[in-house]
Amino acid sequence: MRGDKKRLSYYSYDSPGNPWLSGGGALRDFEILKRQRGSWASINLFVGGYPGFVPGEREGIRYRALGSGKSYLLSRLAFTLFANLRVLFDTADAIGNSISAYAPLLAGLLRPGRFYLVAHHYVGGRSKEKYSLLGRFAWAGEWLLFRFCRRLIVSNGEVAARARAMNPGIHLLQTQNGFDPALLAPEPEEAVPPFLLFVGRFDIYMKGLDRLVAAFAALHPGERGSLRLIFAGAASPQALAAVQELAAGAIAADANAGLRIELEPNVAEARKRELLRTCLFFVSPSRFEGWGIAALEANAAGKAVLATRADGFLDSLKDGYAALLVPVDDADALLKGMRDLIADATLRRKLAGNGRDWAARFTWEGIAAREREWLGTALGETL
Repeated sequence: MRGDKKRLSYYSYDSPGNPWLSGGGALRDFEILKRQRGSWASINLFVGGYPGFVPGEREGIRYRALGSGKSYLLSRLAFTLFANLRVLFDTADAIGNSISAYAPLLAGLLRPGRFYLVAHHYVGGRSKEKYSLLGRFAWAGEWLLFRFCRRLIVSNGEVAARARAMNPGIHLLQTQNGFDPALLAPEPEEAVPPFLLFVGRFDIYMKGLDRLVAAFAALHPGERGSLRLIFAGAASPQALAAVQELAAGAIAADANAGLRIELEPNVAEARKRELLRTCLFFVSPSRFEGWGIAALEANAAGKAVLATRADGFLDSLKDGYAALLVPVDDADALLKGMRDLIADATLRRKLAGNGRDWAARFTWEGIAAREREWLGTALGETL
């Protein structure tokens, strides 16, 4: 150990590079941890196994996979088992966990003096809607963590309010997410032919991709013209196949044979930045959202955003200033917002111009420093 610095063990099933997920929460964990590495003697990050995982050190963070990476289901189950067992005997001074309803680290509740949680969103009853009986176990595990944890970091106000209602004595920090500052530099353009852009994990239910495809298909041919819809983001083979089927069904049903939907799975960062810089506007009709890093990145790239009033977007976006927010699962409102931004270039460019001003206040460095300071207080004598 170096000087009086303490050791941190952090557990998260998801991680950058995980072909089945690699979501915004995993990105956030890594961006925060790597900026805190100088204030810890060591940071060990324990993640779920996946094909091609290579253990080692990345930007000062020691990576180790727990369990098998042979299949998604086996990876989830093995991580849940081995992570819970390891936490019981973990000797680190602080033990953090990025909450996953589908890989709950309930053993952390038995280490109350050292344990803290990070919640990117609250799945709640949606797990039962999505996975039926198995979803009930996920709901129960997540509920137990929120109900009995002592310390929680959360990045949106709706989840913070829910946590306080469930657990009035909780020590809670409501924080934020950041974005890639490289997005602020290039001048935005509108590509020819134009396109609407979704960036995020290919999760039809959570991200509302079924609503997005339906709204795009409902545009009149004259409104749509040569406009394309591009999906870009992390996608497992199974998730990609599901979105391909969704898009193919909409294209086959289009009587005018003019529907253009393009998929760019597992897009590289440079290509993602270019898509954000050149889209007509960004659209994300999520049913629930932890924060919405990709939407904030679109604002940073100088683009207007159309999104839902899902939990996380209420914190990451400013309705009427840099984005238009519509009710969750409201197909008519989504279609109207799409039409308004397509037809009204003045509105689109006003929101886009304000977007950069809005995004500039969210920096990873400031967020990481604030969270580390909070941990020092929340864990008391441990740190």
